[in-house]
Amino acid sequence: MTRWQRFERQEATLEYWEIRQEGIRCFLRWGSDRSPGKTSTTILDDAEQARRHAARKINDRLRKGFTEVEPPRDPAEAEAGAPVLDVITRAAGTYAPVPEFLPVDGFDQVFRCARTPDHPMGFFEYYVLREQGRSAVRFAVRAGSHQDAVVAGFLEFLCARRDLAFDGRSHHKVALPHPVGSFDHALFCSPALGRPCAAYPAVAARVAAAFPVFNCEIGDEDPEVLVDARIHGHASLPYNDWGRSPFPAVDLRFDIQPSLYRPSPKFKVFRPADVQKLMDALPTASPQSWLEVRSFRGQIRRLQPDTTMPFADVLSILTS
Repeated sequence: MTRWQRFERQEATLEYWEIRQEGIRCFLRWGSDRSPGKTSTTILDDAEQARRHAARKINDRLRKGFTEVEPPRDPAEAEAGAPVLDVITRAAGTYAPVPEFLPVDGFDQVFRCARTPDHPMGFFEYYVLREQGRSAVRFAVRAGSHQDAVVAGFLEFLCARRDLAFDGRSHHKVALPHPVGSFDHALFCSPALGRPCAAYPAVAARVAAAFPVFNCEIGDEDPEVLVDARIHGHASLPYNDWGRSPFPAVDLRFDIQPSLYRPSPKFKVFRPADVQKLMDALPTASPQSWLEVRSFRGQIRRLQPDTTMPFADVLSILTS
């Protein structure tokens, strides 16, 4: 994980501005000694774009009179050698009931915590530990869809591959040797991509994520920026719900005039409902209008005002 860079400017108040680039992400923190700080994250298409974005942001601050200073010690450095579950327990205890992590019978270095399981939004949280507990792979299951036998099947698969999310790649989509409930694949996400412990900065870079998925939910050749959009964006997978139906990947690019949608010249992640609305607008759009739908296998179907097709057929393309 790269370190924060901090810049300060003394005017009526002491203003600060901090930036950190990690892979395709640029993280910002800013504020003053008289106001609460704010944060933002920008996700770029690749690491080189993110590096250039960070450099532009830094140059902009320097032009405005900010000076680079030594940043405060990062909490991740102070807790670098501490076991993940110890850090989470200490941090959570400062503002909420202390979580109780119990070992899962039959699995080595696997712990579970029940988070208000009787509540409609309750869930079970699992940590598969590695490196003597200094790092882990986490997943959660909504209480209403939790079944011990299904989770056990996933744990058998995950425990044998607990190092996979830490091999330097952002993600791995892996076929399951045996179905886990209705799922046929698993997605392993690096700590930066999965962000399962973003609420605990001291261990955020040491906890990866993994969960079962349907084959159609993650593109076979998806770059990190698209996977990020699929699991965190406006069309994100409800991946804690293990009783869901398939939630197919929907990649669109289009120029339909007139419509409520601004043209999208490159493929972006959308929802199935967006496909329906765009297809409804296409038959009466200008002759130059077009819509392209890309499936998780990379297959592209182009539609124009005179070459439309039933919405059900488009969904079939996205799931098969």
